[in-house]
Amino acid sequence: MKDSHERCADGFLQEPIGRLLVRNCGPAMASMLVMALYQIVDGAMVGRRLGPDALAAVNILYPVIALLVGLAVMIGVGANAKVAVLLGAGRTIEARGVFSLAAALGTGLGVVGTVVVIVRIAPLTSALGASEAVSELARTYLLTMAPFFTAYVLTFILDQAMRNDGHAGLATAVMACGAFLNIALDYLFLFVLDLGIGGAALASAVGQGFTASFFIGYFALKSIRRHHGLRFTKPAGGLRTVAAIATNGSSELLGSLALGVVTLLFNRALMSHLGAIGVAAFALVQYVLMLSAVFFNALGTGSQPIVSRNHGAGLPSRVSATLRIVLGSGCAIGVLLAVGVWTAAEHVASLFVPDHPDAVALTADAIRIVAWSIPAAAVGTIGSVFFTSIERAGRSLLIAALRGLIVPVAMLAAGPLLWGATGIWFVPVVTELAGLAVTAVMLVTWSGASVRSHLPRRGLIRAA
Repeated sequence: MKDSHERCADGFLQEPIGRLLVRNCGPAMASMLVMALYQIVDGAMVGRRLGPDALAAVNILYPVIALLVGLAVMIGVGANAKVAVLLGAGRTIEARGVFSLAAALGTGLGVVGTVVVIVRIAPLTSALGASEAVSELARTYLLTMAPFFTAYVLTFILDQAMRNDGHAGLATAVMACGAFLNIALDYLFLFVLDLGIGGAALASAVGQGFTASFFIGYFALKSIRRHHGLRFTKPAGGLRTVAAIATNGSSELLGSLALGVVTLLFNRALMSHLGAIGVAAFALVQYVLMLSAVFFNALGTGSQPIVSRNHGAGLPSRVSATLRIVLGSGCAIGVLLAVGVWTAAEHVASLFVPDHPDAVALTADAIRIVAWSIPAAAVGTIGSVFFTSIERAGRSLLIAALRGLIVPVAMLAAGPLLWGATGIWFVPVVTELAGLAVTAVMLVTWSGASVRSHLPRRGLIRAA
């Protein structure tokens, strides 16, 4: 009876879709923008205070961090989509069990990651191929971060859980506070206390520790007071649920790992054809793409609780309406961003390398080509998150594999042969157009299947 009452009172199933999207996507967008800007500022502080070796040390650790983040996001996205579907179906007790299972898995992942890094720190950093000076800085950074890995992982899981629980604004506020705390501590530890690269790692760790502690306290307090919605209980579901979580979140894991591989291939191709100036231009192009991706990821992440809840409740018309609004908004934002970036290409490049006219010219040309991938990226990004939200893991994984690995790798091999160095800049455009085409076909087939699954039953009832 209690589960049914909570389902009836579920605003995700009753309120207008537009209002729900504003309430959920707006905070998600604000949160991701803050995190993106924090990453840029964090890198700038490390580079300005400690020099290029320290910045290189942080960057070469990306494969290690990408693995941890990828596994954390896999658990968070896979579990929270399932939790939201169960909540939408009115199965709140089961949802709490799966949520608690995800929290337990995240805790275990963090502990294992900490132990592996502490025990195998030397082989890990040596395998990354850096000089001894850079490797030593990387070891210091990673060892300082390692004890806080559980906080990192739980932040990814519990942030989205709080959004599923109907408190997107609070989740955004907590993430923003953690980011600003990180920036403030970066300045204190690097410029005032002069703690070196260990101070930069400690600042990030304390920021993550703050956000994770708040999220844990929020759900723990709900558990003590036995409030409705999500709260900690005995983990439930067993190995079958763990497998379902891993499968549903596999596209996010693939995306995180593929980014590291593709970035490495991009850098090698650019170094071969253009030298260091090409790699520098690519780094600036990545900032443009990262900031544009914030909007599309926010639309997908913000709409996930709405899509999953209504899918679980058997309300396909509300699912379709949410998808139409989100896709339309994403494409409109993508076109505006592409036009704006194309128009202001020189100004964007000059913000980063004002004293190097050759780099500005090359970066501006690259930005003008890559800009046209942005509207298409909206469809691929939102479509992949949508299929994860309705537990269609295979489709989500295929989109992620095409956009994140298969097409970019193929184009990096063929593009320079066909068009020289310019062909490298066309890789994101071709990749996102391919992702758009495949995603559009999948969405059309899903829409048709959804309609057919509901119309025949009604016809049979009428005929009877």
